[in-house]
Amino acid sequence: MKTRTILVTARTPHRPHGVVLAALALAALLLASCAPSGGNPSGSRPVIQLATPTASGTPGASPSASATGTGTARASATPTSSASGTGGAGPYAFPLLPPGAALPSEQACADLIARSSWEPRPQNAAANARVPSASQLAGVHPWDGSIGVDPRADGFRQRITGSFTGTTDEILQWTACVWGVPVDVVRAEAVVESWWQQSQLGDWTSNQQYCPPGTWNGSGCYQSYGILQLKWYYFQGTFPMSRDDTAYAAETVYGIIRTCYEGWTTYLADRSPPPGYPAYHAGDLWGCIGRWYSGGWYDQGALDYIAKVKSALANKTWQSGGF
Repeated sequence: MKTRTILVTARTPHRPHGVVLAALALAALLLASCAPSGGNPSGSRPVIQLATPTASGTPGASPSASATGTGTARASATPTSSASGTGGAGPYAFPLLPPGAALPSEQACADLIARSSWEPRPQNAAANARVPSASQLAGVHPWDGSIGVDPRADGFRQRITGSFTGTTDEILQWTACVWGVPVDVVRAEAVVESWWQQSQLGDWTSNQQYCPPGTWNGSGCYQSYGILQLKWYYFQGTFPMSRDDTAYAAETVYGIIRTCYEGWTTYLADRSPPPGYPAYHAGDLWGCIGRWYSGGWYDQGALDYIAKVKSALANKTWQSGGF
């Protein structure tokens, strides 16, 4: 049996500043839009491709949703094959919704995901079953100019409740639906960040100002926590939920990525990308995924990280033996 050593990713401490069911009619509309069609008689899962930045900075063509936000706005899911016990996409592959699209509610997404008993990380069970309290959510710092984002982003913060429980894969599906991104992208990034382990710790520091409350041990602490490595210093008030609650941790990270994708991460307007890459703009999902790691815009750290996530996406690592 193979063993795998989880390496804590060393990030700079300067990574950037970065519900209740909606109307029943909306949920009904979402569910109705997911009725299987005759265009997929084999029941195989359609691939959602994301455009890749080329040396000229022009995204490659994509037959479906693209990372540049040019795909058709849809607040529904695409029917595919049924959930498998090996991390299959399940009956719905959520599309990449372009900037400004209406996003499904948390409850609507809970109704849409594929339920399955498959759980490659049983050690996540306690965190997967835990949700934040109202008082914890009230303590999260607003998303506004003080952390380098447009104040409109605070509407995203306010819709985050982490009020979902299930298996690790169900939580990743739910997160993808809530924020209008393809589920396999979320799965792939979770591979790179934590190997799907909510207990993952990252970014050791000996500088106490970067330590979440109660984590300083006299010589240092870990700064980043959870399945997608949410860093406390730039999103204060998120700890200990980032460590203890899988759904909250995943939902918050993709809320931050969605903020970038909407064009609301304002400090990025001052970042100059290397030759051949576009300046910051709304609708560039891969740029925003790279920014999650490096804090920059197509800098070398971002490019290296994007390559790792794309590799996990292409290989569907979560379906591999030993995962």
